[in-house]
Amino acid sequence: MSAEKKSSKGFAWLFVSSARGLAAFIALYSLLSLGAVALSGAHNQNAWWIDFSFLPSMLSALEQVLLTFALGFFAVHIPKHIVTRLVVSVPVLVALFTALVNTVTVYSMAAEGTIILGFPLPFSAFVAIGLFCILISILVGYTYLPATDRPGKPSTVFVATLAFLCTVVLFPLGQMHCFGTTNYRVEVDAAVVFGAQVYPNGTPSPVLQDRLDTAIQFYKDGYTPLLVMSGGIDIDGTSEAVAMSNYAQAQGVAAEDIIIDEQGSTTQQTARNTVYTLRESGLYKVAAVSNFYHLARIKMLYLAEGLDVVTVPSVANKDPRYPFFNVLREIPGWWYYWFYNLVE
Repeated sequence: MSAEKKSSKGFAWLFVSSARGLAAFIALYSLLSLGAVALSGAHNQNAWWIDFSFLPSMLSALEQVLLTFALGFFAVHIPKHIVTRLVVSVPVLVALFTALVNTVTVYSMAAEGTIILGFPLPFSAFVAIGLFCILISILVGYTYLPATDRPGKPSTVFVATLAFLCTVVLFPLGQMHCFGTTNYRVEVDAAVVFGAQVYPNGTPSPVLQDRLDTAIQFYKDGYTPLLVMSGGIDIDGTSEAVAMSNYAQAQGVAAEDIIIDEQGSTTQQTARNTVYTLRESGLYKVAAVSNFYHLARIKMLYLAEGLDVVTVPSVANKDPRYPFFNVLREIPGWWYYWFYNLVE
């Protein structure tokens, strides 16, 4: 065999093996999500990577089930017969079409000014790319993969496992950098500002000032008539929420347009407290303001409380450094709450 053919076979092996690892991830993710919906009525976590809402509910559910089994089948067995390949490909093709529809929808919203994209590609575009690679691998993988690598060669399993683990890390990263940086510009009943460190003299830290400045501008631009300041009590006894309120009033926000929640010492507590407070006041259209890496987890927690919020990432003026360690820490945090919402 020529060096060129060996190189081609090597690429095919790497491509298909990686696609199988990606398929295994999506299949397991979808299986757990659908299982939680069926057993406990939990929020369908598949919404984090694909939106089938344009389909009738029964067709949407059927497609998700078929897609889960199709991807799981491909992850453990490369289809050989042409009929099997076509059957397994159909739900993947539908999902690919859906991801493309999702991508067009995002760009349409951006063109209308409903959202401002912080990252040029929406998460659905990466989903479409991944599904396309899986689809190609299903249709031609058996033909181009070296025969010795078809059954379950250790090197093939290693590459597929590595692709699976990489996706475990990249999935929440994609949520942070694609979804988290998307700025929704819609009118809401209230905007919740998530607390952070306040210095002993009552001055908000740079991170918190960025959140507050963004929320105050959101308020002044007329998108919300009400700001909810939520934070805990720092170790020195300083109330984050009170300091946030004082800062906002100094910037021209009327005191009567501010609600203070001093029990928001964690993201989860803020979500629970504010949902209760806002519902008691008949307010259901809510925006959440925080750093981009924080917003995907925030939305997840609000969904668990039965409220779908829009998100507004803070503009990093006071603290412009890339928050590497915060982003890194958010990866296990995102998965923790993902699993928590499945079993709660």
